[in-house]
Amino acid sequence: MIYTRRSKSFIVSMNAVHLGTNYVWISFESLIIPTQIQMNSNSNSFLLGIIAAVGIGIGVLISLFFGTISDRFSFLWGKRGPYIIFGSLFASLSIIFDLLIQNFFIGSLIGYILIQTGTNISSGAYQPLFRDLIKQEQRGFATGINGVFTLLGNALGLGLTGYLISIHHYQLSFLIMAVILFLTALITAITIKHDDVHHIFVKHGTRRRGQKIISSVNVDKKFATLVLASFVFFLGISGLSFFELYYFEDVLLSKDAAYLVTISGIFVLLFSALGTALFGYISDKIGRLKILVFASFISAIAMFMIPTFPTFDNFLVFGTFAGLGYGIFFSVSKALASDMSPIESSGRYMAIYNIAVGGSAAVSPFIFGSILDYFTKNIVFGFTVLFEITALFYLLAIMFLLPLRTGRKVKIEKSVNT
Repeated sequence: MIYTRRSKSFIVSMNAVHLGTNYVWISFESLIIPTQIQMNSNSNSFLLGIIAAVGIGIGVLISLFFGTISDRFSFLWGKRGPYIIFGSLFASLSIIFDLLIQNFFIGSLIGYILIQTGTNISSGAYQPLFRDLIKQEQRGFATGINGVFTLLGNALGLGLTGYLISIHHYQLSFLIMAVILFLTALITAITIKHDDVHHIFVKHGTRRRGQKIISSVNVDKKFATLVLASFVFFLGISGLSFFELYYFEDVLLSKDAAYLVTISGIFVLLFSALGTALFGYISDKIGRLKILVFASFISAIAMFMIPTFPTFDNFLVFGTFAGLGYGIFFSVSKALASDMSPIESSGRYMAIYNIAVGGSAAVSPFIFGSILDYFTKNIVFGFTVLFEITALFYLLAIMFLLPLRTGRKVKIEKSVNT
């Protein structure tokens, strides 16, 4: 494949969908679902973990399936764009539907599953865009912008959704989420439309095509190692976002925990966004691996320190470093995964990489929720355990990263383009 150098405006517009998707995800993880659980079950951490694990777990499988499907089956005008539009529209309608069924536990679960289904149909199609459309020497910058949009989406979700809930405009927050999600998906789909070409099919029997999709879990061993390292890293941070509200209530004894979630989230995420863009660009110059190790290390130190100094000011300081590490790892690991993905199977490979992000987000809330439920009588110690376990996950990620070598990504890129 011959790549063309992309303008900064193209890269920014291509990434728009990440803002909308992450705006929805963080709103539900940190504010909507905990609020629904409180309304229905008087704040049950275990039930929160169940909803998160089931909803996100199904979403990961949906992303894997549609990432593979979009590698092989085009429809309407192109290869990725129609999936992005359809998935985001489905998710937007599901957000509105969730308002109607949220007044009981099963309703909250069904609503979240539908939202995860729609957003991950879209996600499965847009994750491979970095490999499809961006040159390797621009890929760190592109995923850095992706990280900025992801973090800005998180900040917007925490800020706007948190504010609307605090002034009792709960239903309006859902409507705004649905509109922003669809509009950002539309911007991305329009941006890539010219390059979003249809597949040229070689006619096969139905059984053979089905076998290709079903047997598509096998990947290169080095890529699998990167997925494992990323899974362990994200396992540490993913679950904490679900229980941050409870930490402020039960440990810091705040009377307005939603406000603290909003303030800390915006402060940490905006600072992280700057580092994400910078280190994504730097990774194009000096390599990805050493930056991933650095991000893991500073995140581990920050998590070890948070329970040692349990005040909101200290949480902001150490949380900023942890958030910076997360943002750096998020963008640079995605760039490295894109480098290592074969162009003809980029949807499948990036969907498998997405297991590291989405799979950890499904597993960790269930684990962390179970831990907090076990330490109900000593919730302060329970949160201390969570932070220390998170730090250990970051250190374990470093152990998996060290055996990786960057030479593999160059070899893949050259073999595809010649």
